[in-house]
Amino acid sequence: MITTIEIKHRYTDAVLHTFAASAEQQESGSAMRAALEDAAAKRADLLGADLSGADLRGANLRDADLHDADLRGANL
Repeated sequence: MITTIEIKHRYTDAVLHTFAASAEQQESGSAMRAALEDAAAKRADLLGADLSGADLRGANLRDADLHDADLRGANL
């Protein structure tokens, strides 16, 4: 089953990036990490993204623009 992950702006709630996460990614807890890696690979503008509480351990976010992103409670 595919689940759509939406990364939204922390103030406006605008969708900054969407990602289709597989059932395996959902079950393993790696869906948000995969969504962020996909956004970084596509050089998506994540300025102001709400990533609070995300488990980002081991994520490759090279080239990701996370300026003003909300990372409170994120596991880095």
